[in-house]
Amino acid sequence: MNIQHRLKVRLGMTALMLAIAGDAWATAPRISAQMFGEETHADIVAYQSAGGEAKTKGDEVVALELVKEAFAAVGKSPVVDVLPSAQLARYAMTNHDAAAMIGGEGDIPSKESSQNPAQNAAVVFYLKGDAPIALIFAREDARAEPLRNAFNQGLQKIFKNGKYLDILEKHLGKGHVPMDFEKRLKRFNPNLK
Repeated sequence: MNIQHRLKVRLGMTALMLAIAGDAWATAPRISAQMFGEETHADIVAYQSAGGEAKTKGDEVVALELVKEAFAAVGKSPVVDVLPSAQLARYAMTNHDAAAMIGGEGDIPSKESSQNPAQNAAVVFYLKGDAPIALIFAREDARAEPLRNAFNQGLQKIFKNGKYLDILEKHLGKGHVPMDFEKRLKRFNPNLK
């Protein structure tokens, strides 16, 4: 091998290591908080979508606000930790750092998944296009069942009192909420009344 080739290989490896370090750096604030004992366990984790597509970011904000309002409707305020990737959010839930996670069907960790989708411990509360967004609950976390019950009750309340629709109109604009949103959402979550 000549020197030029070796230099290119080293530069390539350096670039790869810097890219990996960049991903790891995103978790540094969280890790340092854990090391110094400043962080409490989150009840719920969510994640930011990569790429920053405006529509996706808007959906994330709507989902977070719906979760917050549903819990507020029953007098609860769980700790929500927004992580930089879906992998970290899934890890936090399966590692019992969080009792629940905001995500889609593909985000249900295999450990929490069931062959029968009705048995998955998830409550669909929002549709991103036709894709359901759910609050996915860990099966083996003692905090999960009380959170799930409170979320279901709160979701019912904000759905009945119109706060759910108000949030959609606030973010999507009046007249931009699909007329059949309620019917489509109830297809994924028949408990909504």
